[in-house]
Amino acid sequence: MSVDRYDNPFERYSYKSPLIEALRGGTGELRSGRVTVRIARSFGFCWGVDRAVAMVRDALAQFPGRRLWLLDQIIHNPHVNADFKARGVRFLRGPFSDLASDGELRADDVVVIPAFSATVEDMQRLQDVGCTIVDTTCPWVIKPHKRTLSYVKDGFTTLIHGLVRHEETRASCSLIASRGGRYVVVADRGQAGLVCDVIAGRQPPDMLAQSLPQGALSAGFDAARDLLHLGTVNQTTMLASETREIERMVRAAIAERDGEDGARENFRELNTICRATQENQDAVEELAHERAPDLMVVVGGYDSSNTRNLTRVGGGRFPSYHVIGPDSIGPLEIVHRDPATDHIVRTRGWLPEGEIVIGFTAGASTPDTLLGATVRTVLDCAGAPLDETAVPGAALRR
Repeated sequence: MSVDRYDNPFERYSYKSPLIEALRGGTGELRSGRVTVRIARSFGFCWGVDRAVAMVRDALAQFPGRRLWLLDQIIHNPHVNADFKARGVRFLRGPFSDLASDGELRADDVVVIPAFSATVEDMQRLQDVGCTIVDTTCPWVIKPHKRTLSYVKDGFTTLIHGLVRHEETRASCSLIASRGGRYVVVADRGQAGLVCDVIAGRQPPDMLAQSLPQGALSAGFDAARDLLHLGTVNQTTMLASETREIERMVRAAIAERDGEDGARENFRELNTICRATQENQDAVEELAHERAPDLMVVVGGYDSSNTRNLTRVGGGRFPSYHVIGPDSIGPLEIVHRDPATDHIVRTRGWLPEGEIVIGFTAGASTPDTLLGATVRTVLDCAGAPLDETAVPGAALRR
């Protein structure tokens, strides 16, 4: 059985793929038939994901015979979560939820906090039940948490560049609210522009409650009061260039209202994009600039924010397709997530004729086995099945 198949028993939690290891350790390029494959310099599992997956594995070994729950998905990759479910891990909520069939939590249960962290309310509930808690929260996620607490202490409202529905952002909002602080969440430049219009007095204060998504404003948010002093953080998996632009926009709006001296007093910023997210985005930008492909295939779960933003890095310079894995790909049609609308769409005629260069990358929650299987499938669909001799240093098996 090929180790590049994503539906294998995953006996090794490293999820290694000889094909991807060879590309990572070599030039990052191979040619098979009419197709040249170019892989981004940095991609796939980050340290925080590796750590979270290993901690679940260790908990399974450490607590035999006890019910082990995940609060929600450990990471945003359905294949990894399905693997853990097959190993007996239960899920309290989300697409893999087991709570209805397995009853309420008990004091002898073990509950794993995902890499995204958890809300204050969830942590309090688990402590009240008396569960054993295994916390896999990524240290990069803790960084914005610490900064938001300093903002609350100093009377600043936290402006979060993030997605209201994302577990990490929900945890940040919960922490701020628990300390009596205030927040506003913006997903992109458009939503940030609405906030800037209110700051600068171009729109009335009550416009935000009408225009931003539910949950984007803290309870009792008063724009006339709560936009006077602002500090920024971001969900660690957002598009770094967009975060920098939002910071610039907000500071400019405060300067328009308060002058430059006021902006220095009333605006603070902290870019909390995680290092792995930044490196993966930079690698796609580098690939696009120096070795531009005809199209890009980005592999990762549809719930994965960092994968969505990798798809956006191409910026219209070439087609980028966010696919969940090899089952999304056929010779005539590709099923992918549109990063602009979040809709799952089908695109026909996605593979150009003749000689083509295809770029590949993967989100921080994507196993190498899944990426390797996707590369093979794309080559098969292009009528250029992988030549095992085309990858120096790799003993590849089908």
